[in-house]
Amino acid sequence: MTIQEMRSESLPQRTDVRWFHSATVTNATSDPLVLPSIGREVAVAVSPGTNALVEFTLSSYADIENDTAAWYDWPSGTVTSDTADTITGAASALRLTSTGASAWEVTA
Repeated sequence: MTIQEMRSESLPQRTDVRWFHSATVTNATSDPLVLPSIGREVAVAVSPGTNALVEFTLSSYADIENDTAAWYDWPSGTVTSDTADTITGAASALRLTSTGASAWEVTA
């Protein structure tokens, strides 16, 4: 299974690193997006096509790669309009299931 990773960025003269991801998913479930282990909440914003569902897992990287991870719905459930919510920083990965073309942004 393919796994996506977030990209890290920092501003000049700053020591803190932020992590970012954005993509569009059309009529599919995205590959898992591995979250950095940084101990803070992860912000997720979705602009759904017809509808979209963000899921998170607390499973190990091996379970994610072997497609045996347990996935749980994010607090907002399935959404049909632009929605932002947070996921616990203890989550190991996210994925997006979309009907239509849904865009999502993730920041940690």
